Amino acid sequence: MKERNPAVQFLINNGIYLVLIVMFVYFAVTAQGFFTFENLANIPLQIAFVILIAIGMTFVIITGGIDLSVGSIVALAAVIFAILVENHHVAIPLAIVISLVLGSASGALSGFFVVRFSVPPFIATLAMMTIARGVARNIAQNTKIFISTDSLEPYNNFITRANVGGIPSLVILTLAVLAVFGLMLIRTRFGRYVIATGGNEEATRLSGVNVRFVKLMVYVMTAVLSSVVGVMMACKFQNGNPEFGVMWELDAIAACVVGGTSLMGGKGNVFKTFLGALLIGVLDNGLLAKGLSSEMIYIIKGVIILGAVLIDQVKSN
Repeated sequence: MKERNPAVQFLINNGIYLVLIVMFVYFAVTAQGFFTFENLANIPLQIAFVILIAIGMTFVIITGGIDLSVGSIVALAAVIFAILVENHHVAIPLAIVISLVLGSASGALSGFFVVRFSVPPFIATLAMMTIARGVARNIAQNTKIFISTDSLEPYNNFITRANVGGIPSLVILTLAVLAVFGLMLIRTRFGRYVIATGGNEEATRLSGVNVRFVKLMVYVMTAVLSSVVGVMMACKFQNGNPEFGVMWELDAIAACVVGGTSLMGGKGNVFKTFLGALLIGVLDNGLLAKGLSSEMIYIIKGVIILGAVLIDQVKSN
């Protein structure tokens, strides 16, 4: 095999850093209001929820799968939480637990069909995406479920205003989850099984690893994180909206592939997913500062995802 030019190899391996730097400088120079402390400090808050979802998505994609249901699970968990607290007066801690369990069950169901009946992950999670969204809209009767209890205030304060040393608590929580799952992937036996399953599932199975359990668990993990985001959004906006999380699967997948997680499976890094999410966040913020419409932003995101996949193919070849 012909050895690749060192300069090309460097660009392939470190492209995300270079693109992030170039993008940041470009928006700082051309987008009015972008290079201000208030705006830059707001970017980590804007992408915190996407990062949490993308962490779980990284594990799924490494196994060679995909999860299109994450945004719908966000909405489902938020609506369930709001109904429990507002309509049934369930204590908030118990409502959180129930919402997480029911939201996670959606991921378990998707994973079950993938590992038990060999349903392609795209189809299984596409079905769950429509089912979860439909259930959320049905039980909410296509409207927001507003939460009026004062007991929600400490939770809302934690997400929207609390900080430690000037760093928002939500950002600290996100970074803590990032560190835990990042170390899980690269330092634990389960993490090695996840990577091995995506790299060569049959060889991993023959070596004694329960690959079905591994694949099931990554869908459950992703659903858990999506449910956490749903509950936090309900606390932040003080309502359960069945339209929460629409198209968030796009941002989560974009963060993963831009961060170097291979759609072919077997390769990925949670910490680079964070950089991918940061790049997407800077892109969103900068394009909005330049006055572009949401439609154009989606088009540009799609181009970036396609470019990241093409780079992945070049690296694989």
